Amino acid sequence: MSPERMRLLFLVASSGASAVVVWTAANPLPHPGGDNAGYIALAHGLLANGTYTDVFDPEALPHTKYPPIFPFVLALLMALGARTWTAFKAVAAVATVVSVAFTYLWAERILRPAGAFAVALLVALSVGVVYYSQWVLSDPVFLAFTMVALYAVARADEEDGLDHRWVAVGVVAVGLAYFTRSAGLPLVLAVLGWLTVRRAWRPLAAASVVLGLPMVAWWLRARSVQGVAQYASEFWMVNPYDPSLGTVGVGGLVGRVVENAVGYATTHLPGGVVGADAPALALFGIALVAASCAGWGIRLREGPGPAELFYPLYWGVVLLWPVVWSGDRFALPLLPLAFVYGAVALHAATRRLPDAVVPVAATVVVLAMLFPAIDGWRRAVETASACPADVRERDVWACYGGGVQSFMAAAAWSGEGLPDDARVLSRKPRHFYLQSGVPSRAFAFFEEPEPHLELADALGARYILLDQWDGFARRYVASAVT
Repeated sequence: MSPERMRLLFLVASSGASAVVVWTAANPLPHPGGDNAGYIALAHGLLANGTYTDVFDPEALPHTKYPPIFPFVLALLMALGARTWTAFKAVAAVATVVSVAFTYLWAERILRPAGAFAVALLVALSVGVVYYSQWVLSDPVFLAFTMVALYAVARADEEDGLDHRWVAVGVVAVGLAYFTRSAGLPLVLAVLGWLTVRRAWRPLAAASVVLGLPMVAWWLRARSVQGVAQYASEFWMVNPYDPSLGTVGVGGLVGRVVENAVGYATTHLPGGVVGADAPALALFGIALVAASCAGWGIRLREGPGPAELFYPLYWGVVLLWPVVWSGDRFALPLLPLAFVYGAVALHAATRRLPDAVVPVAATVVVLAMLFPAIDGWRRAVETASACPADVRERDVWACYGGGVQSFMAAAAWSGEGLPDDARVLSRKPRHFYLQSGVPSRAFAFFEEPEPHLELADALGARYILLDQWDGFARRYVASAVT
């Protein structure tokens, strides 16, 4: 078989494997997390009003927290007739398959085709990748744009200069990644830094304008709106979900970095590969991080490319943000690079071994990660089919606990039972709005009654939903109602 045919076969096989995994693990239920409902609400606002606003909120202020690319894609689906959670989830599912395909294409520029195929297969079966392919979240889309960008700029880097066409593709993908998730800032800095290292002044100037102008416009838009949640302000809180704890100082930042480093190395990153309950998870995570850092150092000595700049920059972001935000969701962009750099380190460590031993050792390492990941896929398939079809058809929330069901039932009643100008304080305002059409704001996370009463007066909210979704209403709202 010719090398080109083999490369095509590996690309099709890895993409096909990802499609099968995503299809069989697809969960038809909605997610109770607020982000899922928030993205759909933003898309509804784009389609219905032509504005990027928090339509679920009583003040309907311009939205400045989540960049608009993912809601815009959802709005396009709405315009085409999409109305169900399953239809909106298709965006994340397709983006996951695209991520795996471009992981292979990028990895192949560093490893041999068989090694790139192993990396793509590991990404396709990683527990975190499979899990987030099932929900209405921007993370799979961000991962797809990130891998497209890394492949394009790697393809542009030629011995006799830069292919400006691929640079242009890469810069566009970088921009789409940034306006999908603000965590794309390290990717922007990495590509601009790489162009600077290459002394590609004209592409650097063009990329700076193409990326810089909309980024500055987005920043100015956020600065012009008062009273809206901002990542920048929440970043400095000890806990964004409990403002009463105040802001973090320099010492707190150091402690945050240490805690996040331990969390990502021993739990979030390895858990995103083999599952959080895998045996020897911390040991596996430390080994993966150590190997990837060693491989990254080898690649860096050969000449820093965009990926070599992006890897530490993205690590810096996830280590610095609040610990309560940390999780395998934010480690997804690290997985393809960690696998590739780990493979580079493994190759360097085994170069003195007999040629017949090296592929055996590599296969053992890959299978050691694949087997628990495959078991995680099996459990995802079981979870996706756990809720009976007849229950799902009657009520998509029927498979959740009584607290969630009663919340959604109260929201549905509110759409008909409350006055047209009603405004409500609730635990899950975005879910409340999608179920009722009634504007809602999350009640304050303070135990004293005064902040709740002040917020209700400021919004003109005469109603509050005392729910049993979790313990928050009982903890924070009871005294204000009393």
